Amino acid sequence: MTNNKCPRCNKLSLCVMDNEICCSKCGIVLGPDYQLQETTSSSKLNLYQITEVGCKKVNLEFARHIHENKSDVSQISNVCVKLDLPIYAAQDINIVYQKLSKHKQQERKAYAEKLKQLLDLVAKGLEKEEKVAILKRTKPKGCTKANIVAFASHLACRKYGLPKSDAQIIEAIKMNFGMKRTFTILKTYSLNRITAESLGIVCDYDKSNYYMRILLNKIRCKIGDGPLFNKIQRQAIENLTHITDTRENTRAQRALDLALEGAKLNVQV
Repeated sequence: MTNNKCPRCNKLSLCVMDNEICCSKCGIVLGPDYQLQETTSSSKLNLYQITEVGCKKVNLEFARHIHENKSDVSQISNVCVKLDLPIYAAQDINIVYQKLSKHKQQERKAYAEKLKQLLDLVAKGLEKEEKVAILKRTKPKGCTKANIVAFASHLACRKYGLPKSDAQIIEAIKMNFGMKRTFTILKTYSLNRITAESLGIVCDYDKSNYYMRILLNKIRCKIGDGPLFNKIQRQAIENLTHITDTRENTRAQRALDLALEGAKLNVQV
């Protein structure tokens, strides 16, 4: 899906609901045919094959599993394959990663140069040592590549309403970056959000759509696909447009509860 703007309400709120395109704002269901990019042959390639220059053409049946381990893009691509993310989401993740990674490298380099210059002045007796301690307190926070990719992945899932939980994202990151220490998505936001917003990266997407996707996925696991699930899904999306609550997870849960009540289905999620 190259553009997630709804043709009815003109909001950037289209999301993928079980291979159908729906609007989380007005509730319109556009159907699977509206999902243009996912049906193209390039979408079957992994991020590495599309992004890296000089990749050989390969059989599309195997392309999603071909990577170059030494590349940052390859690690991101591995995470996206593990999470089964569509290529437009993978490309978003890569763009956010490249912007944040470049900025943080420049930030660390600038800090190192300032510290070196200050230490030289202190050695010559032109500055006081207290200034070194003050400068060290402004040292850029440590943020690994894995933290940045986790942040970018969670952001993309929220943007497109992809039902990937924090635990699934963390598992994919730890597996592909060889991490043993645990971390939280909240921590990755604390390390990256302010910088991301300063670079013009939008971080405030409709969270209720993201939470709704996760809830609907749990319902489908319990009752399976079919007319009943489709009815609940459409009604839950419609309900979102009428429920106001500052807590987006509560808003999504309430919308689904009403849909379940309307379908006379007693299922807890």
